[in-house]
Amino acid sequence: MAEARAADERIMSSRASDSRPPDGQTACADHEPASQQVLDALFGGDAAFADLARRSPAEAFRCSSLFPGDAALAALRDAVPQAPFDAVGAADQLSTRPGGEEIIARALDLGLLTRSLEGGMPFYETRHELRKRLPKTDLRALEIHAAKALAASLARDPAGMAPKIGALLDDMVDDPPADRFRITMAMSSEDLLGLIARIGPQLYTSSLDGLVNILRIQVKLEKRSFLALAREERTRPLWAEFFVATVAGGRAASLFGTNPAIARELMRESLRALLPADGKPPAIDTAVVIGALADAMDLDSPAIRAALEDELAARYRAAGEPPAKTGLQDVSIRGGIGDTPARGIIGLAGSLHAARLSGRAATPAFEAERFSQNHPLAALPVLSGQRLFRNGINVQRMTFYDDPDGRASFRGFLRQHRAQGWALHAQSGFAVAISPERHGRRIVIVADIPGAGDAGRAAAWDWMAREGLAPSIVIHRGHSYHEDATMTEIAPGTALVFWGSCGGHTRLRSTLERAPDALVLATQNIGVSTVNEALLGIMEERLLADGAIDWNAVWKEARGRIRDRRFASYKRPDQDSANLAFRAWQIRTAAH
Repeated sequence: MAEARAADERIMSSRASDSRPPDGQTACADHEPASQQVLDALFGGDAAFADLARRSPAEAFRCSSLFPGDAALAALRDAVPQAPFDAVGAADQLSTRPGGEEIIARALDLGLLTRSLEGGMPFYETRHELRKRLPKTDLRALEIHAAKALAASLARDPAGMAPKIGALLDDMVDDPPADRFRITMAMSSEDLLGLIARIGPQLYTSSLDGLVNILRIQVKLEKRSFLALAREERTRPLWAEFFVATVAGGRAASLFGTNPAIARELMRESLRALLPADGKPPAIDTAVVIGALADAMDLDSPAIRAALEDELAARYRAAGEPPAKTGLQDVSIRGGIGDTPARGIIGLAGSLHAARLSGRAATPAFEAERFSQNHPLAALPVLSGQRLFRNGINVQRMTFYDDPDGRASFRGFLRQHRAQGWALHAQSGFAVAISPERHGRRIVIVADIPGAGDAGRAAAWDWMAREGLAPSIVIHRGHSYHEDATMTEIAPGTALVFWGSCGGHTRLRSTLERAPDALVLATQNIGVSTVNEALLGIMEERLLADGAIDWNAVWKEARGRIRDRRFASYKRPDQDSANLAFRAWQIRTAAH
């Protein structure tokens, strides 16, 4: 064990020089680094901290543990009226020092808290402390005010507030559902629909499910319907985004309900929203639209599925007829019946749905359009041994970045592969992990060392060139804002790209533009290190055992071994609607 730890330390110490202070030296109680203004106050003494507490009380309370003196305590006491919620948020720090409980008590004044709610977010950000310290009646009254303030803030600035509310809901994942979704208690059905439309694809699956459930309840309370929302002036412009978010999130059955006639009308309105009236490509990515339309019909209810199939077939026929005959304004004939964008999109959605029927009967109207024959799907690339191995070696390029998440993920990578008997080698600015040989096969992973930066990356590529190694698999381990850097690692011959970041699925198009024959495994919303490690480990086992990747085997094993509910957001490459649709659309575009 001592030798293993020493090896890890040698690998980590090979990082590029870094002039920043060591982790934790000036970290605040929330484990985040102190800001520059806090660092200035540390060196400026009591007067500097008093000035900080006046100018930025939130930062003063967040980092109050770094300022233990009586003068700092007095400055914090004076700052309470400006920032009572920040004082409550610092309760753990304050309660351990003499005089700290008095500051907390001042901050818990109900009138002061109510006046300081702003957009409602401060209540939810400090909800755990408030629940411990406020009487239930006061807590409930404050929460009602907070929900109203949040709804009003969302109405004023929907684009700015929606991501904040989404992040809050995801942060509340471990709260009881009754507490978690009371955040929406003052929101109308229009507010909720707009919230889902703007942030649905980025939400945890449980957050999206909860919002859809709340929306269904609210629609009933208001004596309205989804069909009415699809047609109303305020919500109609958001319907396409709402449709895609809800259907891609697996809630098509909730959207279309149990009445076939209403379901067909709703499909009609959705097609109008998704396919522009001027014949131009949709505002949403075309492949996403195709995939969403196909996913919408993948329902267990035969009656609802039939209604949607019939409406898709009717719209397909209309898209191939001249506008003078149909009266529609959204058809643009350019060179023949099969050449309209709307017809191509609907045709590929029908073809994708037909491929998934698996023996189930479609309606006569749907079958009559012969979607599979008229709009064939592109065959997915196969991850065979020929593509993945060269001279018995599979080479993988794994990117890590220099932030807390990247450093923790890199340590997990070293720990996991050391435990499995892989050889770990520190190079100048990068690390190499080599698997034990199995059936004449090895895996070589060339990984960034966090902190080595561009120099380390260049060194890694120089080393691979000297060794005659070309990665067939590229793996992104890090936050989504590092994705652009990983994108440059993808070459035309890359066979598989693994986006382990949050929302990696949004990179599908740009990935396939760089590597047209690659398969893409990505997250629909949240990526998490433990799931990444487990899933990648299973793929490594299959590569060494079989010399290829069989997604049926990988997913069967993953479902048995990965207990984290967030695994549901990872998109299986060979069944990913957008992936299939993108390839098919590429072929159609090239043919025209």
